[in-house]
Amino acid sequence: MLNDWSNFFGLTGAAAATLVGLLFVVVTLSNGLSTSRTREIADASMTPALYSFASVLLQSMIALVPWHSDHLSGLILVLLGVAGTIYRIGGIRMRRRVQLSAIDGAVDWVTYNLIPVAASLCLAAGGGGLLTSARYGPFAVAVSSTLFLFCGIYQAWTETLALIALRDKP
Repeated sequence: MLNDWSNFFGLTGAAAATLVGLLFVVVTLSNGLSTSRTREIADASMTPALYSFASVLLQSMIALVPWHSDHLSGLILVLLGVAGTIYRIGGIRMRRRVQLSAIDGAVDWVTYNLIPVAASLCLAAGGGGLLTSARYGPFAVAVSSTLFLFCGIYQAWTETLALIALRDKP
């Protein structure tokens, strides 16, 4: 079922891999900042962005493998979706503890918490759809990839703004 989606997953995988590289550029440019606060910002915003991009990249690789059937890929995607949901819920607690001023509005809460949990649940549902040969399976996986890309881009931008604000403090 995922074979028909090879162009989509090839595009999203390439985009995710490129954006991971740009995250490393941001880390390099923030090298001269206060280590403890930079680490808190990275844990609160960059790690979720990296996780989002890595999720898209991994989904793309799984989708592009020429499996004999969709059952194994479906099982892997279900496991990734469940693990991602657990990780993202844990991240909500961690971001509350750090309390970054750059991550405090309603839009931030939605893009750091609600949408990533929904994307992980979509991934698990898509994997379940592949396991049962349901027609919605590939669509749910594609929705998950799209949501993760959107959130990762937003999170990387928030990370950049937080680091700029930290650099500009006297």
